[in-house]
Amino acid sequence: MTTKKRITLEDVSRSAGVSLSTASMILNGRSDVSFSPTTVQNVRHTAEVLGYRSPAKHKARPLSSRKLVLIVSPNIGNAYYSNMIQAIQQAAEQHGVSTLIFTTYRASGKEDEILDMAMDMGASGIVFTMMPQSVLFLEKVNRSIPIVVIGDRNTSLNVDTVELDNYSAGMLVGRHMLGLGHRHIAFISTTLNNVNAMRVRRLDGVRAVYSQEPDTSVQVFTRDITPLEELNDIGIEHRVGYELTMECLKRPSRISGIVAVNDSVAYGVLDALAEKGFLVPEDYSVCGFDNLSASHLWNVGLTSVEHHIEEKGRNAFHILYERMTGDSAPNNITRVEFTHHLLENRSTAPFRQTEEE
Repeated sequence: MTTKKRITLEDVSRSAGVSLSTASMILNGRSDVSFSPTTVQNVRHTAEVLGYRSPAKHKARPLSSRKLVLIVSPNIGNAYYSNMIQAIQQAAEQHGVSTLIFTTYRASGKEDEILDMAMDMGASGIVFTMMPQSVLFLEKVNRSIPIVVIGDRNTSLNVDTVELDNYSAGMLVGRHMLGLGHRHIAFISTTLNNVNAMRVRRLDGVRAVYSQEPDTSVQVFTRDITPLEELNDIGIEHRVGYELTMECLKRPSRISGIVAVNDSVAYGVLDALAEKGFLVPEDYSVCGFDNLSASHLWNVGLTSVEHHIEEKGRNAFHILYERMTGDSAPNNITRVEFTHHLLENRSTAPFRQTEEE
């Protein structure tokens, strides 16, 4: 006896010649998007001919009986995200929950596809390891599937959140560098925009400190990275840190300290300085954010801001699990905030004035 193959959303999208997200949005009746009548008719007719049945029309199982959590991350190349994901998986394993990892490379369309798939799969819950771009759709999905977000402080986001305050983290670094006498510094970063608000807030925090002191400056060196570039180049953050530092060194300036937007970029900064024959911290002090495990290595010794990566991951899963099992009400928004502290290593030291100055 043969079992009839279940028609999936992928089958419909393939036969209709449209993307998976387009087929899902049309068949789920998304009100916040619009398609041409021809496309809508094509998708619906294809679904009817193939005999597709939307899982949303099936009788839903209790959330507590489902054991699959989706983890959404920009990438897994940066140890910040890979370490956080592993911490989430550790917590999930303790409760017998399986996990699936999805990467977006900061493309909003990927978020829509993942949220659609979560509903199609009947997922138990979702953890976003970064602030989402598709906020309205995410909040809509959160009404039926518990979602927890790990990201910067944002009281307007109406989902459970494990929060960071990257503005305060930036101020920590700014005070540290200024306290060491580095009155002119460079800030080196990958894309700075609303999609990457965490980076912008770090820069804003550093600038806020320096703006209070006369005869100080923060020179910003940044390069925009597309989702495709991030996908195709695992070491892109290191490369950007290296190349922007080389650009910085070509310019005449009084810069004596360099702040990298995260530790991965900082490693590129350190390599560029070493290649040019500069010593750290004798010639330049360097500081990063995230306190990755590699930053503790003897040959690195990077001064960095502690971001409690593993604790945030485990905390996010525990909040999610309470929602999955009904131990917390879905309309009670939980916001847990972690505070930062600076870990001083060998890459920063007091400013040393040269004879030329």
